[in-house]
Amino acid sequence: MSDSEDDYMSDKLLIGCEKEDVRPGLLFNKSQKRKHELYKKQQEDRLKKPKSYHEQEKEAREKGLSTAISSENKGFKMLEKMGYKAGTGLGKSVAGITEPVGIKTKDDSSGVGRNEHLKETIQKKRDMKEMTLKVKESEFRSARAEKHNIMMLQKDYKKAQRTCEELDLKSGKKSPDLPHFWSKQTLEAMKQKNKSETEDESDSSTEEEEEIISEPKLCDMIMYLRREYCYCIYCGDYVKDQEGTAMLCPGLFRRDHDE
Repeated sequence: MSDSEDDYMSDKLLIGCEKEDVRPGLLFNKSQKRKHELYKKQQEDRLKKPKSYHEQEKEAREKGLSTAISSENKGFKMLEKMGYKAGTGLGKSVAGITEPVGIKTKDDSSGVGRNEHLKETIQKKRDMKEMTLKVKESEFRSARAEKHNIMMLQKDYKKAQRTCEELDLKSGKKSPDLPHFWSKQTLEAMKQKNKSETEDESDSSTEEEEEIISEPKLCDMIMYLRREYCYCIYCGDYVKDQEGTAMLCPGLFRRDHDE
């Protein structure tokens, strides 16, 4: 045997064969062992500790509710005489409930019906909030629709007034049938042109009043244009040709043309 080869009976080879015991669950020191013993003692004390009155009451109640009525019970025997069979539902169609109605117990100290009252109050507040949001949304839509209607009224008014003025001047008229048929600028220009030199200067310094736009005035101009010139501002054309033949026009007002 050479010196480079290890002797299989040598101490070196035997020491290498030794292994540490690493099996799980073993306690290697006093600290771990003491903690384990303390934990076991706490668990034993907890099991030995008498249950509180409420715990005993709860266990007894659950045990009683989960226990079926004995067939020796007088009430159960009366049901059997009336045709009832264990495990079936109540009623002639045997479609009734097969389990007794559950009992809800209160574990807190709140008064009877208090939780239901709180739920009802919360639901009322939630309903009021939703109603308020709906009202605000409705008011917003109404305000937006009103704003749109005002804009369209102003647009139609100016268009009708401009058309009345143009057709009147074209036909040779010197003044409008009603003041609002022509623009205030045109009326003021005519006034300044025809003003006499003997008029007071105070009249020329009078501030120009803002023109009031309204639906009745717009209707006046629409009817005037249709009556005098057979013209529709919404069609943008004459509703009768030179021979007097009626042209296609859905109606007098905007709503007739929007449909």
